[in-house]
Amino acid sequence: MNKKILAALLAASAALSLGGAAQAANMVVNGSFEDPGFSLPAGSYCYLGGPYDCGSVNGWSGGFPLMLSNSGPWGNPNTPAGDVLIGIQGTSVAEQMLNLAPGTYTLSWIDAGRGNYGGPTEVYEVSVGGNVLSVETVGYGAGWMAKSLTFTAAGATMLRFAGQTQYDATAFIDNVAVNAVPEPGTYAMLAAGLGLLGLVARRRRAHRAG
Repeated sequence: MNKKILAALLAASAALSLGGAAQAANMVVNGSFEDPGFSLPAGSYCYLGGPYDCGSVNGWSGGFPLMLSNSGPWGNPNTPAGDVLIGIQGTSVAEQMLNLAPGTYTLSWIDAGRGNYGGPTEVYEVSVGGNVLSVETVGYGAGWMAKSLTFTAAGATMLRFAGQTQYDATAFIDNVAVNAVPEPGTYAMLAAGLGLLGLVARRRRAHRAG
């Protein structure tokens, strides 16, 4: 095989590998809340910075309830992402400092509405670096829904979920992830490499046919 073609293929392979790794690496610590770092003092739930105090939640700060998926007092949230989740209740806040390199990122999470309490709709803001990127409304008994958005960061920045409802409404939150979006040059290298792969395959077929 021509050395230039081989070099291009290796570069494309490296770009694909790096791009896949960037997509797979979740920049959020404990985004599914499965590593709380404490025992639940009320049996199935506690509050970070509140009654039945959690003490700490690995990676997260603020003030919010954390519960098991089958917690009866919270209406059995039944998260599809493990056994533990959090709630944005009233004006509670869940936040985490993200150690990001400059670039573009995708933020994804799932939410649902508390089903055993007929209070008002919960409204919460999603912000990164103090910039509100989305305002979400979660009604009573709403099923789990996937949410996502894209943002640009200049470096380390704060991710924040902040309740906006002045009452005891609750939105469940789980499976929070932030993944890097590969630079356009990565896609260009990959496309070029795939094109060369096709060219090599065609030449081999032509050679065998001849």
